[in-house]
Amino acid sequence: MGKLKSLISSMMKVGLIGFGGGNALIPVIEQEAVKEKELISKEEYDKDVIAATLTPGALPVEIASGVGLQTCGIRGMLTAGVAMALPGAVLTIVLLSVLGQVNETVLTQIQYASIGITAFIMCLLTDYIVSTVKTYRNSRFRILLWCIIVGVFLATGSRTILAICHIEGITVPKFSTIQILLLTLLVSIIIGIFRKKGERKKRERHEILWQSLVLRVSMWILFFILLSIPAFVLIGKEVAIFDLRGLASSVISFGGGDAYLTIADSLFVPEFISESEFYNHLVLIVNVLPGSILCKTLAGIGYVYGVSLTGTSIGGILMAVAGFSCSVAASCTVFYIIYHIYDWLERVDVFVVIRKTIRVVVSGLLMTVMASLIKSGIDMNANPALPHFTVLAMIAIIYVINLFLFYKGKCKNLIRIFISLSMSLIACNLLKI
Repeated sequence: MGKLKSLISSMMKVGLIGFGGGNALIPVIEQEAVKEKELISKEEYDKDVIAATLTPGALPVEIASGVGLQTCGIRGMLTAGVAMALPGAVLTIVLLSVLGQVNETVLTQIQYASIGITAFIMCLLTDYIVSTVKTYRNSRFRILLWCIIVGVFLATGSRTILAICHIEGITVPKFSTIQILLLTLLVSIIIGIFRKKGERKKRERHEILWQSLVLRVSMWILFFILLSIPAFVLIGKEVAIFDLRGLASSVISFGGGDAYLTIADSLFVPEFISESEFYNHLVLIVNVLPGSILCKTLAGIGYVYGVSLTGTSIGGILMAVAGFSCSVAASCTVFYIIYHIYDWLERVDVFVVIRKTIRVVVSGLLMTVMASLIKSGIDMNANPALPHFTVLAMIAIIYVINLFLFYKGKCKNLIRIFISLSMSLIACNLLKI
């Protein structure tokens, strides 16, 4: 029980500070689960990351569920995934429910806080990249390693860098995360074919794996059904239609949060939520809050739809719970299918190559995430009182302080989070005055 409590508290903490979502949280979860709490080994964690990066859905929730499975079995699998997704979804529902009763002050303070959290997360992303480089520092391929990291960064982040620097008139191609991952998979397959040294595991091992897969998928299906029943009893068949679209949207959600908003627009607007509510309220809220955009969005759409059907907040909350269950259950179900396929073929050369290259590719993607976090912080906060370069300077200063506290001061995450939040809130409010 002690390990389970530690697991839940760790995943909820990451869910609360999880600005940036997706790839940005890979180092954050690693810092919490591998380095600080030592819940699983680095090798076990890397295996979860590989499966999650090749899977559609909410990546942080999938990784958290994988960590939970290896830490506390089935109960850890369920509780860790839910704990990761829950804070952001709850905050989304709370803000949607009180949006008409509060002014913009709350959202403004969240935006200010995001500056400090951005700097904190950038520090963890930096440590992940540094650790990757150190792993290969004695390898004869270390120059190739740097070329891959920088190449991935330039391929995915050039436009973001130009936007941050306010450079216009230069057109550069941009590759998406999923395109880079598919290219990595293709190159790994080609290299694996030429190596021809792989061997499959014994058949008995396959049977054990597939039996465990059925059990894990069944548990997530049961989770989804149980959480959807209350809304179905109160509202009726509309819940089933909403759930089917929620499951479908989660399964086809490649490319991160912004890509999911496009999918949600096509599947839910205006039938389940009006265009005004979606873009003027929900999109604004999910972008300033921490956590998985997929989970926050489905829960938020469910709340708005439930309120419109029943005229009560109870109906909205029950429908939000159904939407939340769709996002978590669908993401984790597909994740475990990919996870078991990887486990089954782990000794095949293709997957040996993937295991060695995915962390390097992710390091390049994380440099793009850092640039995107900076741009997002600037876009959300820039105004006459906080001009572009002022926000950029604040992020840079808090980032450097985080690096010092992390590497020299050996400060715990919670201390650095508190310092980062305090600095950004105090500085922004003083400058605005």
